[in-house]
Amino acid sequence: MTKNQQYEAKQKAKGLTKVTLWVPATAAIEFKSMAAFCCGHPNHIPFMTRSTITGKLKKGV
Repeated sequence: MTKNQQYEAKQKAKGLTKVTLWVPATAAIEFKSMAAFCCGHPNHIPFMTRSTITGKLKKGV
């Protein structure tokens, strides 16, 4: 078993799932931050999004 396979098995044992998707370059940091937060707080989900133009919140899910 390679190091990568061991790492992925360890993450799966924690109940995590590997997801690959394309996001806008301007929002990549926010996506990573949200994913890290959700991994550390499994009882929370992303729900709201904020417009970069107006600053208003909108339901994101």
